[in-house]
Amino acid sequence: MKKSQVVIILIGIALVFGLYTLPRVVVDNESDNADAFLDEEVPSGVVDHSSSIPVEIEPLIANLKAKLYVNDKVQESEETLDSLMIVFASINQYDSAAYYAEQYALAFQSTKYWQKAGDAYFEAFSFALDEQKVNFLGEKSREAYEKVLSVDPDNLDAMHNVALTYVSSAAPMRGIMMLREIIAKDPANKKALMSMGRMSIQTGQFENGIERFETLVENYPNHVEGNFFLGVCYFENGDLVKAKAQFNKVKTLDASEQVLTAADEYLERIK
Repeated sequence: MKKSQVVIILIGIALVFGLYTLPRVVVDNESDNADAFLDEEVPSGVVDHSSSIPVEIEPLIANLKAKLYVNDKVQESEETLDSLMIVFASINQYDSAAYYAEQYALAFQSTKYWQKAGDAYFEAFSFALDEQKVNFLGEKSREAYEKVLSVDPDNLDAMHNVALTYVSSAAPMRGIMMLREIIAKDPANKKALMSMGRMSIQTGQFENGIERFETLVENYPNHVEGNFFLGVCYFENGDLVKAKAQFNKVKTLDASEQVLTAADEYLERIK
């Protein structure tokens, strides 16, 4: 298969499974202060909107803001915060959702709230395309997660997301080392294995990808993405017998139509 065909299929599958787990830069996974975007309607805040607020949504957002802020002071109502974040996410303003989560965490200083803020900023980072936004949101995500990790250093989900923000930064090896550290602590860690495996594919290191994805599917036999990408690695590494078996296995799993179509395309090429 031509490299261009592989890239197109991988991009399509990445879209199906979710963009946020796929690092934005090409790195060797086995080798050793962005400008703010002002929003005058946010209390003393900076946030980058990815879309405008629909007119019909404005009253709902205004009402939730009025409940969350009284006399410019954040009120202790996680339900209101969650509702506001859901509304912003529904109109693709993940950065706004993250901003309010951060303000809530600043007001009430709980690890739980910093985790929520980190997750929200990471989601915004995941959907950002502009390099400036990626850098800014990645940094904000790390700031929140670092507060979590200072209290709970074994929070591997937080560590994984921090690692991916570094992979997409000017210091990608720092992220790679963090992913390796996660796997050292938890050899069956689904997220870290998935991320390292994908980076192996990105860099053409298919033998390394096989190692990562084999470990993943040994521990999670019905993991659709892991099984599919293991087939890709077998195919690209020239092991067509294993690749064929792997893609046939994917067809027995609860996969989407897009994934099943991609598996069929590989099977056709194997013939």
